[in-house]
Amino acid sequence: MSKRRLKFSKLGMGKYISHLDLLRTFQRSIVRAELPVKFTQGFNPHQIISFALPLPIGVTSETEFVDIDFDEKCSNETIIERLNENLPYDLKIVSATEPKVHPKEITYCQYVIKILSEGLEEEKIKNFFREKEILAMKKTKKGEKEINIMEMIKEAEIISISPDFAELKLILSAGEMNSLKPDIVTKSLEKYLGIDEFESTQIHRTKIFYGEEEKIKEFC
Repeated sequence: MSKRRLKFSKLGMGKYISHLDLLRTFQRSIVRAELPVKFTQGFNPHQIISFALPLPIGVTSETEFVDIDFDEKCSNETIIERLNENLPYDLKIVSATEPKVHPKEITYCQYVIKILSEGLEEEKIKNFFREKEILAMKKTKKGEKEINIMEMIKEAEIISISPDFAELKLILSAGEMNSLKPDIVTKSLEKYLGIDEFESTQIHRTKIFYGEEEKIKEFC
């Protein structure tokens, strides 16, 4: 086994690290850790490394994945220990395993969203998620297009709520073919509730899934 799938968390100030900067951070940390990583062939060789479903800026996560090709003789324990010694404090490797599922098979992500704002009403929020159609604009490679976000929300649960605080758990479509960013949901909820802007919104990714409908499983 040479390719390892590293599961890592991205917390605190780590949420402001862009995808490109995250790649550079891992590349430099691997070099500092003196780990035997494999390189591509050709005139411009680079480390063989790829991330599954890059996280939007401003979102924290406890379940991120990166695939890296290491020398077979390098143990998972050594990889975890050395990388954690050289990565920034808010990035931490949780586990290292052999990849079992291709990232293209990812279909859903689970998020916990904490909202701080005046005028939050439980019944209105429930009614929002009961709607059959909520239209919003989504940015794509070809420009913006209008989508019905309700078709991309698999599950929605109110964990806790008060007049000025709400904690939600959502499972949203994800992956290459069909994806919904959580901030599109929160912006649509603002509009539905008649609130100009929530005082604060914290978005945290807790799980990534593959499979369809009732047969989804955690990505690994």
